[in-house]
Amino acid sequence: MPRPTGTQDPLFLTSFQQGDEVAFDCLFREYFTPLTYFASRYVDDPQAAEDIVQDCFVLLWQRRDRLQQISLIKSYLYTTVRNQCLKQLEKNRRKQLNFNSPTEEPSYEELLIAAETANQLYKLIDTLSPALQKIIRLYYLEGKSNHEIAKQLHIEPDTVIRQRLRAILALRKTKISL
Repeated sequence: MPRPTGTQDPLFLTSFQQGDEVAFDCLFREYFTPLTYFASRYVDDPQAAEDIVQDCFVLLWQRRDRLQQISLIKSYLYTTVRNQCLKQLEKNRRKQLNFNSPTEEPSYEELLIAAETANQLYKLIDTLSPALQKIIRLYYLEGKSNHEIAKQLHIEPDTVIRQRLRAILALRKTKISL
């Protein structure tokens, strides 16, 4: 099957809906930067903006068969990014309110649940390829930025972003009993 050369290619929509990763990559390359800029205008945190946009691409990928036109994909992405930014702002506002109020020590049960959840998360990460494991660990567990990871692994920052997105997609597909 011929592959699309960009999002304006007539083959793009069909390829994208059928799960062609090349079509997804075209879409990602075209919209990631402007969407990140758009998101950063809401959340005022470049890293949070990138995370929100990546999550929106994951949602789009999961719902790709529902969109009938490329213009709908663009609208979907911008609307989803805006909504996720607003949710993030609300979440930050709630954290701020909770931070200002007296807090209690976590209970034994809460600590146990957190430990078990972390254990399950580490097991899930171990199911990824070694390259994806390394990126996920460096980003989420060591708190390194995309640029720091790219420099350390001698790859492009865009590759780090795409690999993180692939890892997130793979982790979301995994079913594990908690």
